[in-house]
Amino acid sequence: MTQVAILGTGLIGTSIGLALKANSEVKNLELVGYDRELINLRQAKKIGAVDRIEPNIANAVRDAHLIVLAAPVLANHRMLEYIAPHLPEGAVVTDTGSTKGATMAAAAEHLPRGVSFVGGHPMAGKTEVGPGHADPTLFKGARWIVTAPASAPENAVKSVFSLAEAVGAIPMIMDPQEHDAYVAAISHLPMVAAHAMFGLVRRSEAWPELSLLAAGGFKSSTRLAATDPSMAYDILATNREQTIHWLDRFIDELRDMRDRLGDDDRESLFTDIAKSELDYSAFLLGAVGRKEDSTVASEADQFDFSALLIGQMAKDKISDMTSDSENRIRKAELARRMKRDID
Repeated sequence: MTQVAILGTGLIGTSIGLALKANSEVKNLELVGYDRELINLRQAKKIGAVDRIEPNIANAVRDAHLIVLAAPVLANHRMLEYIAPHLPEGAVVTDTGSTKGATMAAAAEHLPRGVSFVGGHPMAGKTEVGPGHADPTLFKGARWIVTAPASAPENAVKSVFSLAEAVGAIPMIMDPQEHDAYVAAISHLPMVAAHAMFGLVRRSEAWPELSLLAAGGFKSSTRLAATDPSMAYDILATNREQTIHWLDRFIDELRDMRDRLGDDDRESLFTDIAKSELDYSAFLLGAVGRKEDSTVASEADQFDFSALLIGQMAKDKISDMTSDSENRIRKAELARRMKRDID
């Protein structure tokens, strides 16, 4: 029987256990759960995410074939050091953390010869934490990034691929540094922006009134401010340079938009807003990403129809704004004349 140790029975670790249990094709598997918070550990066992709980981390990994580190990033680094002397020969260790470069380095530093580390990062989650929010379908259809060092045996990489596929995810090999640069843009930057936006408004003297008016737009834009503080801190602490890079670019974008607002550059402002709306719609429809084949796009495929469409939209919008402005001027002039005639 294959033994899998899940170290960390929060949202991600418990969801992994539930997903494996829900997969009827997964057989002869024993799931052992460890968490330093006994309440989480017991709840994971109660809902059937693990077969056995082990409050001692050394005992949890002693006979494991695959060890999954499912805690915040820096906690995973500490666990690598704790479990290193107790791992059996041939064991494979993986993780679910949001940064990979620092974790790969920690694994190389602490793990003994004969034990393989293959990094992992499921691109799925929630702002809520704890086993009570676990979901066996959490990873269904999600990308599961796999970062394998050149020294990793083929069977170790296959073990992590099999884990990802068994919980319904799509494994995707990626270089650790490439991964960290990309997630800084699509995960860490939005989290920082949410904290900054919420903090800015919250510190306003008008917060009592603003909080009453805040609805879907503000709540959805600041949702990631509810990210677990330990997880958020660990992410930023271990991916500092890449996050700063994308923050600088974001600040440039905000400054550019602010300048156009200040200059009353209506056509440019509308064009950018309209293009973003079209691009975002395409993103939601899945019409983005790398092509799976090497087929060369035709000239028609390569032509940017959105530029033509937006150009006409901007023209119409500016025409409407100009027409509205002219109408207001005419009405004001007419009212002035009528008032003069009445007087």
